[in-house]
Order: sequence, then C-alpha cells, then structure tokens
Amino acid sequence: MTEQTKQIVSSFRPPIVAVLGHVDHGKTTLLDTIRTSHVAEGEHGGITQHIGAYQITRKTKEGERQISFLDTPGHEAFKKMRSRGVSAADIAILVVGADDSVKPQTLESIAQIKEAGIPIIVAMNKMDLPSANPDKVKQDLAKAGVQVEGFGGDVPIIPVSAKKGTGIEELLDLILLVWDMHGIAYEPNATLEAVVIETKVDKGKGMIATVVVKNGTLSSGSDVFDGMKKIAKVRALSDEFGSRKTRVGPGCPTEISGFTSLPDVGAILSDISKGDASPLAGAVQSETLQSTTDKPLVVLPDFLKPIDEQAKESLVIVLKADTSGSLEAILEALNPKIVVVSHGLGDVTEADILFAKSVKAFIIGFNVSVRSGVAKLAETEKVVHRTYTIIYELLDELDDVVAGMKEVLHKERELGSCSILAEFPFNGERVAGVRVTVGRIARGDTIKIMRKDAEIGRGKARSVKRGKEDVTKIESGGECGILFDKPLAFEVGDAIIAYAAI
Repeated sequence: MTEQTKQIVSSFRPPIVAVLGHVDHGKTTLLDTIRTSHVAEGEHGGITQHIGAYQITRKTKEGERQISFLDTPGHEAFKKMRSRGVSAADIAILVVGADDSVKPQTLESIAQIKEAGIPIIVAMNKMDLPSANPDKVKQDLAKAGVQVEGFGGDVPIIPVSAKKGTGIEELLDLILLVWDMHGIAYEPNATLEAVVIETKVDKGKGMIATVVVKNGTLSSGSDVFDGMKKIAKVRALSDEFGSRKTRVGPGCPTEISGFTSLPDVGAILSDISKGDASPLAGAVQSETLQSTTDKPLVVLPDFLKPIDEQAKESLVIVLKADTSGSLEAILEALNPKIVVVSHGLGDVTEADILFAKSVKAFIIGFNVSVRSGVAKLAETEKVVHRTYTIIYELLDELDDVVAGMKEVLHKERELGSCSILAEFPFNGERVAGVRVTVGRIARGDTIKIMRKDAEIGRGKARSVKRGKEDVTKIESGGECGILFDKPLAFEVGDAIIAYAAI
C-alpha cells in the first residue's frame, strides 16, 4: 500500500456494516464469533429482536482499524428495522446458510441492499455441515439477481463457519478492502450527523437512543437537535459494553442518554438546529397514543376469564414494549381486528393499569416487566396483563384469540366435544357412551348433539358416569356415560359438544 493510499485510508471513518439474512442462517452467531462474546446465547428463542450496534478493532499491516457492525433482527415482523439498518450502513453482509440456500428473508434483504445502493458481500455460512451445497447457493443467488465472483459476477463471496470460526479473518479483510475502494472521507469537526438505530426507556437512565455517528463528533454535554427541535443535552455516552465515553467519532455506535423527548428511529440527529425534522423520521413515537373506539370489547379466553359479555368484534389492548423498534414491529404485525387504544415504551405502570380498566382493555407487554405493586393493582382492578419475550409467541397467541372470535360472535364458547361410541338403557332412559376427544365434559354442561354439520338437539348433561360411579368431569381421552335432562334423538357416531353461553 502506497503512502498516498495510506493517507486516504486513514481519512476514512470506520465502515458501518449491516449484517442481514434469513432468520436462522447464523447472523448473530457470526457477529458473536467476530466479537468473541455471547450475544447469540442471550437472545430469547435464538432470534435477534433488536438492532445491535457493535464495533471491533482489526489489526492490519497498516495498524489498528475499526469496523462497526449492525446486527438486524431476523423475525419477519421486523422488516422495517432491517431496512433502517441497511439505510444506515456503508456495506452489507448477506449471510446465507450453505445448507439452506436462499430463503424469503434472503430475498427481502437483497431488495433492501439494492435499494440502499451499497456494496454487498456474501458470507456463505455453515460450511462445516455435511449438507452444505455452495453451488446451489450460487445458483439461487444468481436467480435472485446477485452474481457472485466465479459465477459470472463481481459480488465477493466468502465461505465461513461462524460455529467453527473459519473464514472470519478473510471476511474482515474483505470488508476493509471493499471499504478502501468505496470509503468516505470524514471531517471530525464537521456538523454532527448521527443516525438513530433504536430508542427505549430505561428504568434507571430514562430515555435512551442508540445511534451511529456518520460524520462529525458527538460529545458529552453537547446539545442534540432533530431538525429545529432540541431534544437532548447529552448526559452520558456509552458503547455496547456500557463503557463511558466523552467523545464519539464517525463510524462509532453509541448509546445516548439525556433526552427530553425521544427521536424517531431513522432520524438524523445534529448538533445544530437546522430545517425540519429528518426526512428519514416517521417511525413510531415513544409517547403513549390513545384512541377511542365505539366497537364492543373482547378479552382473551381461557387464561383471561371471564369473557366480556358484550364481546363482539374487536380485541382491545394496551401495548407496552422495551424499544421503539419492537413496538413498531408489533403494531405493524397485529391482526386488523385488534384495537390498540394505547401504546408506549417501558415497563407496565400503575397508570397503564388504571387506563386499561377505564377502557375495558387488557395489557400486552413485550420484553417489559410488571412490578409486584403494579401486578397487585392489576389484580385488585381486575385488569389482565400478559408479557412475552419472543415476538412470534405474542403474535401467534393473539392470532389464536382472533381466530376464536367466531365463537364469541355466536355467543358461545366450546368447552369440549365427545364422540358417541354406544348407547345403553338405564332406568328407562337412554345413556350415551362416549369418548372425550377435545377439552372435557362435565356434569351440568349445556350440550348440543351434532350429526355431521347438522344440529340434532340441545340439553344438559344431567349426570356423568364412569362405570357405576358418578363423576364431576371427564377430561380428553377418557370415556364415560352421559345422561341427559330430556330425551334427545342421538345415534352412535354423533358428536356431543359442551359449550358455555357468553
């Protein structure tokens, strides 16, 4: 490398690298190996659920050089967060599982990278597996519009094993080589430009934003503006390990505290007042938003009893999340039949409980906690709350509830069903011998007899017998005899449905 090239390289800020790919192709494990830490082990369900910003130091012949990495979330609900990660980056690493090839989120990532117009490097991961098929990966990438080196194109491709640690050094060298070809010189004394990657409300630190400095210098004690609005006087700066910093230069990810109001994710922050708020802004505001609805309410069945008697069409919730990115992703992914009357960042508070009670909603939390005092108030006020740490569990459970609204709309909820296997007489009455197939059957249940899709009659289970013994209830898989409160024209092969009117 010539002296002139060395001077150019030294004037480049560290490259900002976004790591993208399908949900289980090993993005976080790759970063974990690069940083020799254990981010992957700490992720709930093995899925990265926030954008993480990290910086490493790479020793080269020219001296130490830094590389900043953005780890983007894998779940499909976080599409916008991944897009913002790409928009903040200089280089994209597309991680593709050598055993799994191109998948839907791989295609999504390719589209986002092309839209951002930044260089791409393919990291073909899991090369240690016997099922690895690099030729298929290259073919599938070509079909997706990514022509790699040695396969008719010029996109660099590196075989790696994040688990074994092979190919990592070559990948880092390639990142720096690509950056030396495309790098952007910076001026530390220029006007600050910092991209907001994530925001949250911390119990001890207050409002916090994770940013990546693109130009200029961010200093402790300096004022921070979003457009013309002053939104912070920097109280503290810290890196991903919690170490305090007094000054942060270009290419460096950092956490800022000292906000009076949180910026939007994607906003460009400055150290001077200028123009309007960033055109990249417009994601989810952190303050709680409230809306009204004339729709009747419904609450979750089973674990959220009793169901509201006026339940009709809408599932009404108060939503709390740990970060603005998570909040936005959940709001985007919620079923249209779910009405969010209030949403915000941070732990569930007493105010949330009282508001939920006033609008007859229940509370859903993602990666937040409910203090014992708040939980006790919820119990007293009969406000139901649920918290989750994995986004697909939250979404799936709420989808299950919405799918079950048909029962609510028909004003009855199924408790169990049985198949009639036999009939026999008892004191001049007909007894249905049944096997419980779903749920349970209990003495006193309201029941209906179904023959295929036709209803034969309704009544009550006056008595449930196991042999000669009267029992209260029989669970799924058990067999029993049922006596009805009135004659019903059942036949062997019919079904008995126990239901509750609501």
